[in-house]
Amino acid sequence: MLSAFRHVTRILLITGAFLTTAGTAHAEAPEAVTQTVTDRATALGSRAAEVQSAIDQLERTHGIRLHVVYVRDFSGWNATTWADQTAALSKLGRDDPLLAVATVERRYAVSAAAGFPLSDAQMAQVTNRDIVPALQNGDWAGAAIGAAQGYGAAVAGTRDAGGGSAWWLAGAGVLALTGGGVYLYARRRRASTAAEDLDTRAGQALVHTDDAVKTSEQEVGFAVAQFGEEAAKPFAEALAYARGELDQAFRLRQRLDDEVREDAETRRAMLEEIVRRCADANARLDAESEAFDRLRDLEKQAPQILAEVRQAHAELVPKVAEVRRAMAATAERFADSALTPVQDNPDEAANRLEFAGQTLAKAQASLEAGESGRAVAQVLAAQSAVDQARQLLEAVTRRADDVRQAAAGLKPALEAVAANLSAAKALAADAAYTADLAPQIAYAESTATQVAQDVVAGGIDPIALLRRAEEAQATLDQALKGVRDKKARQEQARGLLGQAMLTARSEIAATRDFITTNRGAVGSTARTRLAEAERMLAEAGARADAEPAAALAAAQRADQLAQEAGRAARGEVSAFGPRGGRGGDALMGAVLGGILIDGMLGGGPRGGGAGQGPGRRARTPGSFGGQATRGRRGSGGAF
Repeated sequence: MLSAFRHVTRILLITGAFLTTAGTAHAEAPEAVTQTVTDRATALGSRAAEVQSAIDQLERTHGIRLHVVYVRDFSGWNATTWADQTAALSKLGRDDPLLAVATVERRYAVSAAAGFPLSDAQMAQVTNRDIVPALQNGDWAGAAIGAAQGYGAAVAGTRDAGGGSAWWLAGAGVLALTGGGVYLYARRRRASTAAEDLDTRAGQALVHTDDAVKTSEQEVGFAVAQFGEEAAKPFAEALAYARGELDQAFRLRQRLDDEVREDAETRRAMLEEIVRRCADANARLDAESEAFDRLRDLEKQAPQILAEVRQAHAELVPKVAEVRRAMAATAERFADSALTPVQDNPDEAANRLEFAGQTLAKAQASLEAGESGRAVAQVLAAQSAVDQARQLLEAVTRRADDVRQAAAGLKPALEAVAANLSAAKALAADAAYTADLAPQIAYAESTATQVAQDVVAGGIDPIALLRRAEEAQATLDQALKGVRDKKARQEQARGLLGQAMLTARSEIAATRDFITTNRGAVGSTARTRLAEAERMLAEAGARADAEPAAALAAAQRADQLAQEAGRAARGEVSAFGPRGGRGGDALMGAVLGGILIDGMLGGGPRGGGAGQGPGRRARTPGSFGGQATRGRRGSGGAF
């Protein structure tokens, strides 16, 4: 829990030139800092002493002990929350502001205590004049030095606050309109049980609806394969409607989670719209569930489907060993981290196939005993498990292909960085050009040199290194933005777009597969980030030809969001408890994968809403339908 007294001033840069791709090989969770300067991103280099000197001067002169923390990313956290958590864990006091900077995500936050001697307007003024310009230029040391000097000047009374809160609100609007990309806000914590309850309801609605859509999508796929697209068209249309409503709901959730805080009234209205859209999506699917059952006529078709699933199961079992061998071959050439998003897939696939094998045997026994309802439920579960196993194995093959593509793209990426470095150095040497490009040049050159050295050393993670090369390139592009005409900037972006699309597509696909096959444990945050990543990737594709620079920014943002989604999802799955493929039994693997859902016999899935009476808890296979009907096979018997 955050300390109650922290949280007055949070100043965030979240759009424009200060947003670029994230490319981390590790997560940076909030933790206590013991020094005034903490550089986990190795961002300061030779200027660390200069930063420390400015911070020491501020403390000696004004008693303000500024803390600065540099990390590569905020581990999927909201930047303000990350900064507040770090400040709370560090037990920072009234006169101890904290500046947190994520150099790869290119986001930051300032956390200050309620009694800090500067007003919101003064804090905003320091940010605008002394911190943000340096950050936009990749001058990480300059941002900390600017903060120290700016706070000192403000406390000494040498800088006019400029008219209080009205000034910084107007300034924020001007900056947003002029492309500076700076959003400023200050707020105090307000405890509101009603608001928290609505937030919880919205989160649950997103999870339940996403599960219903994913299961229905799988079921429609089975129906198309069995009866053709024309017969399945009404259900495909219902699914498309539900998916559209869910996409809009996720978009609203993402807006609520962004760094700019909506007022309480707006926030409540957005949460209510999320709940409403999810309800509409579920209702549309529920309305078609009976017709879908008539189409599939599962009790009649059960023997045929059982035979088909058994055949598919038999074909997939040996593929697990094939995929393991392919992974081992990839691991011999590349770093283990290159396959991190799919590292457990063979184990998980084997677990789903074990469950499918057990369930197919039970279904056969149920059919022979004349228990058609029980057999249908078991056949459905086995069919879903086999389909998930296939998805898990295909994800490994796709990731290995992406890794090889990224490796092939490293040489041209480094050549592009070298060309931009030459241009930037020539500009810096031109006496007529007065801007200081040294920080950007040093940062980009250091990053590119490290990437090149890693490539020579071998055993690399090509996707991670490609992101690092993109990061260096983005820093230089920003430095040269003022001297390149629009056409040159667009051509430069066009050259980088293919690499950015590759990393984004790979990360999104791996994260989508992970969430889909582990959805029994994944909450709304990871799903929201993934939905937004998919939206941004689609936007990048749509704008690629006409607006390559905008497309590049969208692809980089998609990659960043997908990484955040993956980290959040893996954290939740790790906390799930015993699980398939890691010591968990096959039944638990099916629950983890969302193949079986917890429900009440005669009542539908857990969380099904009003009208769900008491009963015995059972695990049932999910079916086509919304929240009210997707657990209707529960009466077939427990697994």
